[in-house]
Parts: sequence; C-alpha cells; structure tokens
Amino acid sequence: MKKFIAIIIVLAAIAGAVYYFVINKPHRDVNDEAAIEIAAPQLFAEFTANEAEANKKYLNKAILVSGIVSAVEENQDKQKYMILQTDDALNGVMCTMRSNDFSTKTGDQVSVKGFCSGFVGDVKLTDCVLNPQ
Repeated sequence: MKKFIAIIIVLAAIAGAVYYFVINKPHRDVNDEAAIEIAAPQLFAEFTANEAEANKKYLNKAILVSGIVSAVEENQDKQKYMILQTDDALNGVMCTMRSNDFSTKTGDQVSVKGFCSGFVGDVKLTDCVLNPQ
C-alpha cells in the first residue's frame, strides 16, 4: 500500500511540474521574429491555389504583409482586426491586432506583421502589429 501511495505522489509531482512549465513557457513575440515579406493579394493567391503547400511555407511563421485596408472591425473578444484587400471580392487577409490602439481606416496602405494561423475563407494572421513604412 505504501508503494502505491508513493507512486501516486511521484506521478502527481511530475504532472505538477509539467503543468508549471507549460503555463510559464515564454510566448513568442512577433517583434522579435524575422518575417517573410509578401503582398496581401499574393499571400491569398498562394493559399487558394494550394493550401497544403502554403501551410508548409507560412503556417506559424511571422509574416510581414502589405496591402490596402478594406475593413476595420471588432471581434467577439473586443479585439480589433483589419481585412487587407485581395483579388477576391469576398475574402482577404484578416489581421487580428495585438492592441486596439491604432488609427488605421479603410483605404489606408499598411504593412502588418503577425503570425500566420491558417486559411478559413480568409488568410488569418494573429498577434499583429503595424509596421512603420
């Protein structure tokens, strides 16, 4: 019985240590990452042409995308995002911003740096910051 209790205690300690290290793992900062530079229409075209290849090339990587803002909105979490125009009338590159403190409006030419999180109608970038031009 003592052996069983000792094993349970050791397993609980290991689980606690793993939990602690996962929770306290340093988060990536897009400002510290070298980015792949690309125009919004080209990025969108690559995902629509071959999503699997585009995922290999861009997924979870820092992207510096340039384009014209077609919309600035707010999601259900009160985070602002902007859509960059592409050759598709309905979809674009959706950039969810890290901070809501920016004054970009529809029609502005911008460069946005963020992490590519995939393609679901729009190409999604997260943790985005405006890049000075």
